Amino acid sequence: MGGILGQAGALLKKSGYFVMQYGYTAVQWTLKLVNVQLQKMKRAGAQKKMEKAYSGLGAEIYSLYKQGDTSDWKNMPAVQQELKIIEETESGVFQVDESIENIRNNYLSKKAEIKENYSAKRAALGSEQPEEVE
Repeated sequence: MGGILGQAGALLKKSGYFVMQYGYTAVQWTLKLVNVQLQKMKRAGAQKKMEKAYSGLGAEIYSLYKQGDTSDWKNMPAVQQELKIIEETESGVFQVDESIENIRNNYLSKKAEIKENYSAKRAALGSEQPEEVE
């Protein structure tokens, strides 16, 4: 009778480990979701700044065109300043994209770590059970 209770207890512990594994994985997924959404909001802001910078560059070039200036626009100080602003905002967008990728990779590694941890616990629980010889 003790063997049946021992097996039932072991089965209950294994089930508990499954629940804990998937619970922790769900928590990590939720954290990843929140962090990715926050980063996407940052990216949207950075893209808005980038669009304003493009607009500023276009306005500057158009004002030079309206003035009849046909010289090399790339070398104008105002155009150079607008180009610098565009480069900075583009790098901000790329940094946000990299951080989103890092968050996703971090989630995958934590998920694998949780799975490995609880798989080892379940395996150790299974190896503790002595086999009955009848």
